[in-house]
Amino acid sequence: MNMKSEKGMTLVELLAVVSLSMIVMVAAYHAFYFVTGAVETSSAKTEIRKEANILLLSLEENLMNVDEVEPTNNLTGTFQAFTATSTHLGDMDEDSTFTYIDETTDVSIQNGHLLIDGIQQNSEDMDLSNTTFELDGSKLTVLLEISKENTDETYSLVKIFRLGTE
Repeated sequence: MNMKSEKGMTLVELLAVVSLSMIVMVAAYHAFYFVTGAVETSSAKTEIRKEANILLLSLEENLMNVDEVEPTNNLTGTFQAFTATSTHLGDMDEDSTFTYIDETTDVSIQNGHLLIDGIQQNSEDMDLSNTTFELDGSKLTVLLEISKENTDETYSLVKIFRLGTE
């Protein structure tokens, strides 16, 4: 009996190992790419929702107890700028009568930013160009549409503020 001991691998075995390794690496790359994209999309959506919540809180704080809204350049029913007026009870004068104080707040969407009394409320990378306001009797409707720059993510939200004592 003539027995030879085989050492090493044949070319066919080597090609099989390389081919299987490449298949595993391509599958791992695609899985990594998919997961990374999903995380980025989820992160952008979460960031936009947080920004929307912050903007709504800011609007609620500034429009609390508003009695009247006067739109600026209201040509179609929806507008992007208005002045809100609220009347507060002031101090008592010498005749023992109370005085009333009118406070105004200017709200506008300019260059994709929400401005309240001239102060930008949103982050630089958020765009609110499509946000509009609508006045219907004693209701101010905010149609908030916010998008993050350099992504396709957009978030829309509707908030209704009741005006006056209703």
